Amino acid sequence: MFKTVITLLVALVTWPVEAENYRMITVEKLPQAARELLVNHFPHQEVSYAAAERSLFERSYKVYLADGSTIEFDRNGTWYEIDCHGGVVPPVLIPKPIREQVALRFPAMEVEQIERLKKGYKVELREGPELKFDARYRLVYIDD
Repeated sequence: MFKTVITLLVALVTWPVEAENYRMITVEKLPQAARELLVNHFPHQEVSYAAAERSLFERSYKVYLADGSTIEFDRNGTWYEIDCHGGVVPPVLIPKPIREQVALRFPAMEVEQIERLKKGYKVELREGPELKFDARYRLVYIDD
């Protein structure tokens, strides 16, 4: 009985939060850093829509571009995932040591997706392998 009451209370308290955790927003509502990234690195891409996602402890943003690309930002507007869905991540957004290693090891391939992890980066090459780099940009994993 006690567990049932606790479960119901938790559900009632969190339900309104979950109901409002994802909502469409205008580009103007994005953090300044996110807006600047869009203007500077995706100037010819139209934004289809943007969304804000809120959890109990975090807020994040996701931008959907007309070509199918998506960019995810933290609450400050710093990107943590860029997925160009068949396109190419602008090279300037890829840390230089990662760019250099990709060019050296996979010279004919381009970065289609990059994600910041807690301790490094995950990179997906267009029509190629997935790579993982540690926090010091050392290649630690290749998934063909």
